[in-house]
Amino acid sequence: MIINLHCRAEGKLQRNPNNKNLKEAIDIAPEDHSSAYLGYFSLVKSNLEEPMTTHSDHYNSNYAYSVAAYSKGQVFMEQLGYIVGAAARDKILLEYYKQWRFKHPNANDFMRVAEDVSGIQLDWYKEYWVHTTKTIDYKIDSLWEENGISRIRLKRIGHMPMPIDLQLTFKDGSTEMFYVPLNLMFGNKPNENKAQKRSETEPWKWTHPTYIIEMKRRLIDIRKVEIDPSKRMADVDRKNNSLELDW
Repeated sequence: MIINLHCRAEGKLQRNPNNKNLKEAIDIAPEDHSSAYLGYFSLVKSNLEEPMTTHSDHYNSNYAYSVAAYSKGQVFMEQLGYIVGAAARDKILLEYYKQWRFKHPNANDFMRVAEDVSGIQLDWYKEYWVHTTKTIDYKIDSLWEENGISRIRLKRIGHMPMPIDLQLTFKDGSTEMFYVPLNLMFGNKPNENKAQKRSETEPWKWTHPTYIIEMKRRLIDIRKVEIDPSKRMADVDRKNNSLELDW
C-alpha cells in the first residue's frame, strides 16, 4: 500500500466565522507569537526580504527592515526553543543576561552562550536565519507499508534545513513523537513532553532532500501525521505538514 500525497489537502479544522483571522493565525503559528510569524510570512511572500545582516540604512524598504528587526527577530528566539527545547532556550537567556549585563555583546557572544548551555551546535542556524533569506518548507511526501514495517517519507522543499518533530496519532487516541535531529547540530533536543512517547532517529543530513521514518506499526493504525504540531518551526507552507487518514 502506497499513499502519494502530492495532491492531498491538509486536515479538518472547525472555524469560527466570527474569529476567522485568529483561527487561521493559530493554525500556522504558535498562538503567543502569531503576529510575529504572520509578519514574517507576509514579508517572505512580498519578495522584499533582505538578510538581517543588512545595515539598517541600506534596506531597500522600511517595511523589510521593520519586519526583519522585530518580527523575524522574535521568530528567531521562539524557533530556537523548537531547536534546543523551550526550557534550554530559557536557560540560555538567563545565562546570557548573567554573563553580559552592562556590557556590549554581539550576536556571536549570544550564540556561544546558546551552544554552551544547550550542548548543540547552532552556527548553521544563525548562518541561515540571519545571513540569508532562505526559507523553511517541509512536506509529508508519501506513506507505505512493507512486511509489517510502515514508512513515512518526508521531503524538504525549502532551502533551510531543520530538525523535525513528527507526531503520529493512532486510532486508539495515543500519540508518538518521532524526533529527527539535523546532522549539523551534533546533538539532540531533550524530550519536551515526558508524558508522550518519543523515538529518536538517525540525524537527517542537510544535503539530502528526503528522509524516511520507519516503525513497527500497521499503516492502518495511523489516524494523523503532523510535522511540528507546536508550529514553532517557521514553515512557510503548512498546508502539506499535516495529513488525516480516514481508513
